[in-house]
Amino acid sequence: MSALLNKFASLPSQLQMMRATMRNPVEALPEAVFHERLVERRLARQHIVYVCAPDLIREALVTNSNRLDKGEGLRRAIGPGLGDGLLTAEGAHWRWQRQALAPVFRANGIGAFLPAMVSGTRRCLEDLTQKGGIVAIDDVMMRLTGRIIVETMLSAPEAIDADAMARNLGVFLHQTRWSILGDLLGTPEWLPHPGKTRGLAAAQALRNEAMQQIAARRELLVQNTGQAPDDLLTRLLAAKDPETGRMMHDSEIVDNLLTFLTAGHETTALALAWTFDRLGRHPEILREVEREIDTILMGDGPTMEQLDRLDLTRNVLRESMRLTPPAPIIIREVTEAFSLEGVRLEKGTRLVVPIYALHRHRSLWEAPEIFDPTRFVAQAGQSRPQDDRYAYMPFGAGPRICIGARFAETEALTILAMTMKRLTLTPELRVTPPGKMEITLRPAKPLLMSVKRRN
Repeated sequence: MSALLNKFASLPSQLQMMRATMRNPVEALPEAVFHERLVERRLARQHIVYVCAPDLIREALVTNSNRLDKGEGLRRAIGPGLGDGLLTAEGAHWRWQRQALAPVFRANGIGAFLPAMVSGTRRCLEDLTQKGGIVAIDDVMMRLTGRIIVETMLSAPEAIDADAMARNLGVFLHQTRWSILGDLLGTPEWLPHPGKTRGLAAAQALRNEAMQQIAARRELLVQNTGQAPDDLLTRLLAAKDPETGRMMHDSEIVDNLLTFLTAGHETTALALAWTFDRLGRHPEILREVEREIDTILMGDGPTMEQLDRLDLTRNVLRESMRLTPPAPIIIREVTEAFSLEGVRLEKGTRLVVPIYALHRHRSLWEAPEIFDPTRFVAQAGQSRPQDDRYAYMPFGAGPRICIGARFAETEALTILAMTMKRLTLTPELRVTPPGKMEITLRPAKPLLMSVKRRN
């Protein structure tokens, strides 16, 4: 009887959590995840365990990685768009894709993509300089990184409409929170929800476009053997499992092209938009960044060696991604029971690493709400967590850490440095709007900034 009464007593808090999850999953995070090591919650049929300590995160994502998978919720939310690519695949299918794609993103090969990053940024800055006025910097960055990823994927920015691709991606991601909520509540996958029809149509448009590009590239390879451009699409077509020699089917290439479009476009654009807004609100840090960039950047665009020397600029970017990580939450589903800090995680338990909260955890960060790039300087002492790899996770951690992290950081640094060298961006909003999670962490309102040419 008491168990039944407790169940009914918890209904108001569960309904509140459901409403918060539907509105913005970041707002639904329990307050305890900002200061405790491990937090348990119940939501409808789900047992949810939030893991908030670096040693426990390592134990979960690394030691027990074979007892976890991405779960039905993620597949239900983004599977219609990204299929069964590197982000959503599991087990042996994921492992062979990871092995086959690893050479595509080797650090020593990222320099081949730098010219496309520089030329795309240059065109964007010329347009901003001519127009001036007030812009939504998040929208500008979405278009820019969309064009860059198209050029690095296809070596031909005019091959497809990058802006239309970015819009379709936004439409698709916007409605995914309903799929995630439906999974938590156990509703049937066929059940309609707001934006679902438009989202699925946008996802199909993305997949159709990608398939057309694959067919065109295969024809080019047949006609001009060995003369295809060294871009992501050519590398995907050539990728093979080092153990078996198996190559990817066209549908698998589509899955991964769209995965890279999402990971190499949406997340980088958001990281940059948040960073520009923060720099505009911290003029003393902005001046230091400008001095570093003016001193190091020579010529029309940065070289890899120059980017490597932008220590303060890189730390500004990292600190911005600490406060607003583009991917704010990692969710896993337990497939085989194990224990964590005395808590039994049975099969079906939802394991959540709340990166947003981890990056603001009061036991890990000194003054966690303050924007302070010096905390990433080695000599900063106590302001930098001891277990860096699992306390700061903008690209995830463990076996499934983002394969394109080096690509993303190179792209973001290139855009940030070239923009700050040429323009002054000033926030128009009185305060920075909160982040709203739609798979990625987007600003709840457009980040409006005035654009002026630097003297």
